[in-house]
Formats: sequence, C-alpha cells, structure tokens
Amino acid sequence: MAMLSVGDIRKKLFAQRRDLFRQVAQTEDELLWLETDVESEAQERGQGERMVQLLDRLDERMKSEIEAIDRALVKLETGRFGRCEQCGKDIPHSRLEALPAAATCVVCAEAGEAQTALRK
Repeated sequence: MAMLSVGDIRKKLFAQRRDLFRQVAQTEDELLWLETDVESEAQERGQGERMVQLLDRLDERMKSEIEAIDRALVKLETGRFGRCEQCGKDIPHSRLEALPAAATCVVCAEAGEAQTALRK
C-alpha cells in the first residue's frame, strides 16, 4: 500500500471538515462556497461570516470533530502530525489513513475507552 503524502493527508482532513459542514449547510450558496473555498484561509482559521454561521449550527459531536481536524492540521503544518498526544509514539500509517485526525495511537485510545467504560 502506498503511503499518503502530507498533501494527501491534508486533502483528506479538509474533505472530512467539508463533509461535516455540508451536513449543516442550509443554502445552495453555502454548499457552493464549501466546494470552492474549502482550503481558503477563512476555512482554515474558522473566520468569516459564512464560517461563523456554519460553526453555530454544529452540534457538540460535530464541533469536537472539527476541533480534532483543526488540531491535526496544525500538527501537520508544524511537523508534529502522526505522533500520539499521550505516549508520543508514532501513530501507524494505517490508522492515519482511516482516521486522519487521530490524536492517539490504538493502545492509548483503547486504554481511554476502557477507563471511560469503567466510570459508567
């Protein structure tokens, strides 16, 4: 399997971000803007009137996903993408292909899920 380039990962992250915003877009104009302006500075930095309107319509789960994607984009730009935020180990490429915004390796993610299950 060919490794994704940084550009490919960036495109996947923006596609995930755009797909979340498509779910709350209310007009053809907003949908067109998402298609043509998805990697613009306004989208990257979450600014602009359209972006604010879309952000306001997201539910908490979607906002959390957008924040994870934005963190992954920052890590990608600063060369820290692909490292677990908890243990610091490399996140396997197969996990990043499936979940480009993954912030933890499988071991840390499973440990976190186990802790959550124990608290319930």
